[in-house]
Amino acid sequence: MSKLSTFDDQLLDGLHFCKKAYDLFEDIRNDDTGKSNLRMRATDVEKKLLEEILPICKYIQAKYRTGRYIAVRWRSGNQQYDAELRQVGAYVDEGHFPEHAFLEVTCAMHPNDYLSRELLDKQGFAFGAEGIKRLKDRTIESTPVVHSNQDFVERFAKQILNRINDKAAKPYPENTSLIVSCSFDTVYTPDDWAFLREQLVNAKPAHSFREIFVYDTTCEYTFSLWPSQ
Repeated sequence: MSKLSTFDDQLLDGLHFCKKAYDLFEDIRNDDTGKSNLRMRATDVEKKLLEEILPICKYIQAKYRTGRYIAVRWRSGNQQYDAELRQVGAYVDEGHFPEHAFLEVTCAMHPNDYLSRELLDKQGFAFGAEGIKRLKDRTIESTPVVHSNQDFVERFAKQILNRINDKAAKPYPENTSLIVSCSFDTVYTPDDWAFLREQLVNAKPAHSFREIFVYDTTCEYTFSLWPSQ
């Protein structure tokens, strides 16, 4: 039985869903090869956990509150969305949030992110993904890169916009929110995060999502983009 079977197509209270996800993460991590498996997305379990289930957990923890109680049903298949939400509470009764909604997850990262993870797994350290490349002998070369002002933020904003545009071109059910899980290739300060948000708000990406929830997997900064923006 897959470790994901207790999630797949099961309607769970949102906070219980999060606890189960974190328990699974720690179970994998505490295995002899667990850290490497997580780093390399070794099987479908690690890949789905890191790229779908944990981002959904982040969304739930940001939105779950008094008056908005969220149950989630994650599905592992190829349907039009990654998870279905059922919401109850005073804010739902008053029409602020729909009773029935959906979540779709996408990941924004540097194209060399996989090389950075591979190098980290093999030798225990790596410079940022911007300075990494695979050589002809299949080894990975990693060199430090100097950034000028906030040019790295502008480049990453374009990567996020590409992910949003890709998803916006596809059909989704009404009341679908998009979660963008960001894996940065360098450290972001609060000012960098604010600048990233400004770049995306000013870009005004065309979409029909109820909300675009953007967050950073390292420092866990978050913000939302709305259709009116």
